[in-house]
Amino acid sequence: MSLFPDVSLVDVDEAVLEQLLALAKRDASPDEVAPPLGGPGWNPERTAWFFSYHRAAAQGLTGDAGEKTWGILADGHLAGSIRLRRLAPGSADSGSAESGDAVFGNGTTVAETGIWLGRSFRSRGIGSAAFRLVLREARSAGVARATARTLTGNLGAQRLLASAGAVLRSDGDGTVSAVVVL
Repeated sequence: MSLFPDVSLVDVDEAVLEQLLALAKRDASPDEVAPPLGGPGWNPERTAWFFSYHRAAAQGLTGDAGEKTWGILADGHLAGSIRLRRLAPGSADSGSAESGDAVFGNGTTVAETGIWLGRSFRSRGIGSAAFRLVLREARSAGVARATARTLTGNLGAQRLLASAGAVLRSDGDGTVSAVVVL
């Protein structure tokens, strides 16, 4: 058996979506996976948001949501989710005010990425492998830069981003921004 897990990305269809929600409920904090809707815990509002969000992202970067999510498989087990979301040129999240290259038909060559893993899948190299795969997807889609944000205290995420060549910047609000030039 390999020291590092075999990691791949899988499209989020209805079956994967149900498995992702079950994983999130048993192996992640709701705040790591969904916005704080309707109070604490996994409540009907958060669950509805989770389904709606992933269904909208099924259309991909060129769809109405401008976003794509994948399930992360590690040795054949669903471990979490990773996403890409196209950003408008010059937007505050795009990492640069002078972005203006045309790719998606709306000028976007910058995409934001985010990831969550179930607790039992963390610190095993799965996040780094999934991040490399999503950067490959971004390059294939013509993305020139990938951005991400994390909390100042999330040193694991910062190490993951830095190992992929990201330039990290403290935003002074308890978050760190990262930009990876592809």
